[in-house]
Amino acid sequence: MILKIFGVAVVELAVYAALRRTHPEFAVLTEIAAAVLVFLFAADSLGELKAFFDETVSAAGTDPVWAEILLKVLGTALVTQFAADAARDNGQSALAEKIEFAGKLLMLSLSLPVLKALLQLVAAFSNGT
Repeated sequence: MILKIFGVAVVELAVYAALRRTHPEFAVLTEIAAAVLVFLFAADSLGELKAFFDETVSAAGTDPVWAEILLKVLGTALVTQFAADAARDNGQSALAEKIEFAGKLLMLSLSLPVLKALLQLVAAFSNGT
């Protein structure tokens, strides 16, 4: 898997360097295509990661909802970082900041059930039950 990603990156660097001066619009398109390929290659390992989390959660005896929330938050963080980096690479730093802000808000909204459970736990301890 890493060899495929490395191969795409090396080819993209060569193609981008060749096209950058003569056809910058095509250079950007090849950069985007390479980024999508790298993302798709990396996404292949998501099934293994999900299986590992499911196995670990069942072995620990915890509620699988918490692992699902964790995976959603982690996935959102990775996609947000990927999109913001792509925007920054193309000179769109203002857009990158807005993408990061939106990602943070989305991660906060995804983690609200965890915050609610934590507050209920604190309230139960403070009430002595």
